[in-house]
Amino acid sequence: MELHFINPRKNALVYLIKILSGCLVLWYGLRAVGIAEPYWAMISLIIVTEPDMTVAKANFRARLINTLSGCIVSCIALVLFGPTFLAMLAALTAAVVVAMLLQNYPSNWRLGPATVVILLSAAFSGQGLNEELHLALMRVGEVIVGSTVALLQTVVYIWLVKRKEADDGPAAGA
Repeated sequence: MELHFINPRKNALVYLIKILSGCLVLWYGLRAVGIAEPYWAMISLIIVTEPDMTVAKANFRARLINTLSGCIVSCIALVLFGPTFLAMLAALTAAVVVAMLLQNYPSNWRLGPATVVILLSAAFSGQGLNEELHLALMRVGEVIVGSTVALLQTVVYIWLVKRKEADDGPAAGA
């Protein structure tokens, strides 16, 4: 029996190595600095990870823009309404409106409203506005760290590929 539907895609091993190594770096690195469960950093790493620098930069930029806009909208909603479902609905509405009205907003605009849900759901477990804002900002920090690790991995990957090509170049011509 042949399994024609199973066919590894180009760069599958690169994705696997980058995602697993990045998750290890984030898990142990962020836990070492006091973040017990760095899930959002790992999710961001997965979203941004690409072997191509142009695509990785675009993913990083989109993740950063969406995270910051979602954070700003969420924090305003927290201050105005507190950690409530109403605040989440208001912030979701504002995040979608921002994404739809701004020219050149990243095409994966849904990350902004998703960030709102992530941040406000974290705030629901807070004990007052200061703790709720702190929890929201911690999630944003994790997203930025995870995205940055993914971008740095792409830089290292491209450097290693170029180095290998340079090392193979003289041998191939001999």
